Amino acid sequence: MATAAKFRPSHRGSSPSVAEQLQSRARQVEARGTRVIYLHVGQPSTGAPDGTLQAVEAASRNSTLGYTPAAGIDALRERIARQYSELHEVAIDPERVVVTLGASGAMILAIVGCFDEGQRVALPQPFYYGYRYAMSTLGIECVRFETSMENHFQPRIADIEAIEGDIDGLVIASPNNPTGSMITPAELRELAEYCERREIRLISDEIYHGIVFDDEVPEATGVAFSDETIVVNSFSKYYSMAGWRLGWMVLPEYLVEPISNLAHNLYLCAPAPAQVGALHAIDCRDELDRHVASYRKNRDVMLKRLPGMGFDRFPAPHGAFYLYCHVKHMHEDSVDFCIEMLEEAGVLAAPGSDFCPDSGQHFVRFSYAGSAEDIEEALDRIERWRG
Repeated sequence: MATAAKFRPSHRGSSPSVAEQLQSRARQVEARGTRVIYLHVGQPSTGAPDGTLQAVEAASRNSTLGYTPAAGIDALRERIARQYSELHEVAIDPERVVVTLGASGAMILAIVGCFDEGQRVALPQPFYYGYRYAMSTLGIECVRFETSMENHFQPRIADIEAIEGDIDGLVIASPNNPTGSMITPAELRELAEYCERREIRLISDEIYHGIVFDDEVPEATGVAFSDETIVVNSFSKYYSMAGWRLGWMVLPEYLVEPISNLAHNLYLCAPAPAQVGALHAIDCRDELDRHVASYRKNRDVMLKRLPGMGFDRFPAPHGAFYLYCHVKHMHEDSVDFCIEMLEEAGVLAAPGSDFCPDSGQHFVRFSYAGSAEDIEEALDRIERWRG
């Protein structure tokens, strides 16, 4: 049925990611009989810890698992706060923790709750594409700025000061998506103190915390260096609970009430079953650290084999589960490169255009969150394809 001319989508939020479009193409390849190995998505191949599943099953027998407070159940907020003391030796009042509908929901709350329409928030390239789209959807100007391979694509104060005009906010990530690189504790302190002095709202994306492979760059949290820093984290990555859609924020005290009210008005509360499960997942670190050991092995296999196939330039992958590889010497456009690799080798990677509109056409991102067998098979296919 034809739609009347006056009915049309709004101007907000209609930008699809290139990786999502390529996934649709991958399904067409699979329909022709080829098993596609997906190295484009940052989703653990492991499921939630056993303790999580058991806790939710027990709770479902004894509770309706109904609405919770907008900021989350008290026991979970208290356990998250205590973890900052255990892992980072930072004392956090549980009242500063707000449980959210995933890290994506936390970022939306931070953007809506801290910035008015038209304000400018800086995003270092390359970066997770969803944040850029969320800002434009919410009427915030996303100010993209370049970082360097020499600094592992992590921002330095000189990069920020090179931005034209004032900025109201800055988003950083360590470990980073798509690069896997990290900010050292000293550099994070410098950024946090700089932003506080300049009255720039700093948002620290820490959703890959826990997935760190060595002590060369220790893990640090933004709240250790400034009470004004907003931390965003998630149960999707380290805790292998991607589809449970649960995250959290650590906020300055004066933001807790307005952000909680905003969460209530947008989606009432985060899912109760996920909150019950997450409370137990936090204490399953032995099981979860075995997952990290698997990611490390996958990373090491890629680091050993990919350079011989031409993928020999990338920032240091100290954490997360990604390699962000330079491919300009192999192809001028990473989208076409990924399509060819999909069609001819049956391996799907994510083009860098998603993460950096300005120079991402020269990069691809490989995820090694999958099984060891899939990683080896994917590398075998790429090696044959590259000849």
